[in-house]
Amino acid sequence: MQEVKFNYEGKNFIVVGASSGMGKQIALELSQAGANVLCLARRVEVMEQMKSEQGAGKIIPAFVDVTAATSKDWDAVIKSFVGEYGKINGGVYTAGIGGVSAFRNWNPEYANSVMDTSYWGMLRFMQSATKKRFADDGSSFVVFASIAARVSYQGQLFYASAKSAVQTAVRIIAKEISPNKHRFNSVSPGWVMNTEMSNQHANDFGIPQDMQNAFLLGEGTADKVSGMVLFLLSDRADWITGTDIVVDGGQLLGGI
Repeated sequence: MQEVKFNYEGKNFIVVGASSGMGKQIALELSQAGANVLCLARRVEVMEQMKSEQGAGKIIPAFVDVTAATSKDWDAVIKSFVGEYGKINGGVYTAGIGGVSAFRNWNPEYANSVMDTSYWGMLRFMQSATKKRFADDGSSFVVFASIAARVSYQGQLFYASAKSAVQTAVRIIAKEISPNKHRFNSVSPGWVMNTEMSNQHANDFGIPQDMQNAFLLGEGTADKVSGMVLFLLSDRADWITGTDIVVDGGQLLGGI
């Protein structure tokens, strides 16, 4: 039984990248806490299946390809949700892709895809989601960065660079949206097991032994990180903005 529970009855949130991994976990927990959750991703059929796990709130799936969606596309899908459920109280952007690309033989297509997914898509989402006609004053937004932005993993130049750009953007955007009392923070997880992205990476490249030895508090799972996100979305975090919070089970301390 969880010691800390959240009550989001009557609240409306958007989760981008909700069809798997952290996005799916957060979307389900928000709905179980009573929120109406607009779940955005490319795999709508997966999000439709999530309805069987929803709680007092609702899962509302919709298609968005963050690498291709224009500002008009973002406006349209958010407008439809707001028109039915009311203004949003915040949003979470979890979309991202993993992979490895060496500096001396880097793949431009992969590099652009990483930036389009983690960075440019996030900026377009935030531009639309924070518009006054869509968001209540005092809304909270959370985006996913990574501890990869703080350490030097070989082969992760573009992934780490994109996540560093996210952390910088959070600090600047937080200032610009503060007149409406909006908050904007990032969460930097450590290695989280049993997500599609981490499983794919492990299958393709393995998990270095030094990383495995760095789990001071044991291996991470999606529900080890989601609690911090739900806290940042809550009114108990209404004095926190423009910061990056590491949730890594002590990996950075472990010496990776």
